[in-house]
Amino acid sequence: MKDLFREVDIALETAVKNKHRFLVFICSKNLKESLKVGEKIVEKVKEKKERGEVLLVGRENFLDLVKNFEGLLIHWKDSSQVLGRTFSSLIMDFSEGFHPNDLGIVVETVEEGGAIVALSPPLETWFDMKSKWHEDMISEPYTLKDVVGRFYRRFIEKTLNAEGVIIYDLDSGKLLKGYEFKSLAPSREEISIPISTKIKKKLYKLCATQDQVRVLSVFERFFERTRERKAVVITADRGRGKTAILGIATPPLISRLQRILKRPVRVLVVAPTPQAVQTYFKFLMKAMKRQGMREFFVKKSDELVTVLNSKYARVEYVVPRRAIEERDFADILIIDEAAGIEVPVLLEITKNARHMIFSTTVHGYEGTGRSFNIRFLKRLESDETVEVEKIHMSEPIRYGSGDPVEKWLYDVLLLNAQPAEIDEADLEKIRKKELEFKMLDKDELSRNDELLREFFGIYVLAHYRNRPSDLAILLDTPNHLPFAVFVNGKIVCSLHIAIEGELGDEVVEKIKHGYKPKGQIIPDLALKHFWNYEFAKTKGIRIVRIATHPNAMDMGIGSFALEKIIRFAQENSLSWVGSGFGVSSELLRFWLKNGFTPVHITPQRNEVSGEYTAIVLRPIGESKHVESMNSEFIRRFIEYLGDELRDLEVETAIMVLKTLKREIDACTPKFGYVEVERLQKYFEGLGFYEYISDLARPLVRFYYSKMGNAGLNEVEEKVVVAKCLQLSPWRLIDFEEKYKILLNGLRKIWDWFQSRGLS
Repeated sequence: MKDLFREVDIALETAVKNKHRFLVFICSKNLKESLKVGEKIVEKVKEKKERGEVLLVGRENFLDLVKNFEGLLIHWKDSSQVLGRTFSSLIMDFSEGFHPNDLGIVVETVEEGGAIVALSPPLETWFDMKSKWHEDMISEPYTLKDVVGRFYRRFIEKTLNAEGVIIYDLDSGKLLKGYEFKSLAPSREEISIPISTKIKKKLYKLCATQDQVRVLSVFERFFERTRERKAVVITADRGRGKTAILGIATPPLISRLQRILKRPVRVLVVAPTPQAVQTYFKFLMKAMKRQGMREFFVKKSDELVTVLNSKYARVEYVVPRRAIEERDFADILIIDEAAGIEVPVLLEITKNARHMIFSTTVHGYEGTGRSFNIRFLKRLESDETVEVEKIHMSEPIRYGSGDPVEKWLYDVLLLNAQPAEIDEADLEKIRKKELEFKMLDKDELSRNDELLREFFGIYVLAHYRNRPSDLAILLDTPNHLPFAVFVNGKIVCSLHIAIEGELGDEVVEKIKHGYKPKGQIIPDLALKHFWNYEFAKTKGIRIVRIATHPNAMDMGIGSFALEKIIRFAQENSLSWVGSGFGVSSELLRFWLKNGFTPVHITPQRNEVSGEYTAIVLRPIGESKHVESMNSEFIRRFIEYLGDELRDLEVETAIMVLKTLKREIDACTPKFGYVEVERLQKYFEGLGFYEYISDLARPLVRFYYSKMGNAGLNEVEEKVVVAKCLQLSPWRLIDFEEKYKILLNGLRKIWDWFQSRGLS
């Protein structure tokens, strides 16, 4: 064991000198003995650093062993609780594996000079390990025996070749890997506060890096042109202190806007989860005191701060769904981890907002800033009424640049995936449709880093909220398969599919009584929403993800890929292909164009993302299942539009209504002499819509249930659906002459109704 501690001493001295961290793997069958060694390593760090709390993470048996240890003890499943916190060292239990998402969270809490100790099973175990979280994600009818542990195999191979890592076999007493590290650049830029500032220097002194100072300087001129809408966009990798600097910057913004408005300021803080903004509130409270705003109180929900109230301002955290409802009351809109929110939702949240601040992660598991840049920021910058200022943060907050543990983490979790660079020669081949489509071999994919990074790099640039677990699910589970479209050997479209269905009678019976099958998204939907037992027994494809290289969008690559997937389904005697996605008119149009039919939209927005989720299906060959589910869905959808789906984008609503495959058996509205006269007077301009709304609504519902075609133009249809089905107030219908437009649209529907001999 002398060899181990000699390496630990070297690693600790180097880490402190370079403001880095180091990683120690203790491999053994005996968790208790491994823990003793881990505790000694952490004690060495404590002696050197003389401060800081130790984090211990593991499952139940590990937590029992460390219950008397001084430090914070948490179960792996509670890892999100430490987001934003900082620890001097970390001991984590790998004896039963780990969930990829949890690993990324806990490792990034450790500060410079700290040790990360992994209590590992024997090294050879990793090459075919199946862990507890594999059990949680495997789908019926598959079992744990069908899992292939490619993710853990890749993980340990990467670890064996990483800098800054020590690996020791406790059972044999052998040092398997010594400490190696070469410093390539200075680890920390010296902090220099501007000489002349409008923001108090006390606030600048809260900054831990020069990057944070630069960001705070940007806010010196945030209200210089108060008549224009203003947006500041902060991008960074994980752990760069962007959430903290938002908290530091808020009080001076409140002070200046309060002087302009002559009243308390309302700040809306939007993020996917309340855990994500705890660092924001922590630094907000520090900055409030330094700004001289000492009188405030906070409100907590489940021990998490969600509101700060004072005579100066109300600062409130809301999920994206609520932000849509509250946006008009916000003076300052702060959106943290913006890449974790779907672009249509972001656009809805920021509609007409005057003072906007965005922060987003470029590499990490909250989402990706590049999708935010490509799909949202370009649209924001094209708005001439908005002045956009961008700044990027690169310096880590808890440790210095060039930290080997960060490099290891990004490598094993594929947090830094990049797509291939495509040039004009590639684009020319795409135009000529000289494309190659193939299913990727998962063993090759797990070993070919360039291919893997290209494949996932497409998702990084697309609209998906990426997680390290996505990689593990694709590599390890038997029913998840990767496909790709290539041009000149480069991936230009990535597809991740899941084989679902073929559920047995026993599972179907359990689902009838409330059981939720793992992974069987579409069959479960067919059973619970349509009681379609036969469909659940068929086998099909769910397209989990499909994304095209952003530099080759709108060139038909996605449609080409779907054609090939349909052919794959036909060749393998599958019954259907489907997908689920956050619904927007743009995405829905893509799926409809490729022959898919909507069969479900959630009647509630997702609490985190703020979006409605749609399910679409395309049958392979003859199938009455999709047609019957679609007609039943549209019947419900017409009713939902007046209630839960009132705020669904009207263009999307119309697109869904027009997918009806067969007439719905709906009650025909009955109009007597008085009702007909009332309608006629309205059409003559002698009455208001409000006086005939009781007649117009059932008329319009009947029209759409019968696949009506009354020759409405696009604007007429939007106003009719918004007013008569979604019951929108006039102030939300943004068309000139909207009253006349509605009248014309309803007259056409009335003429259609009469032509059927129904009046």
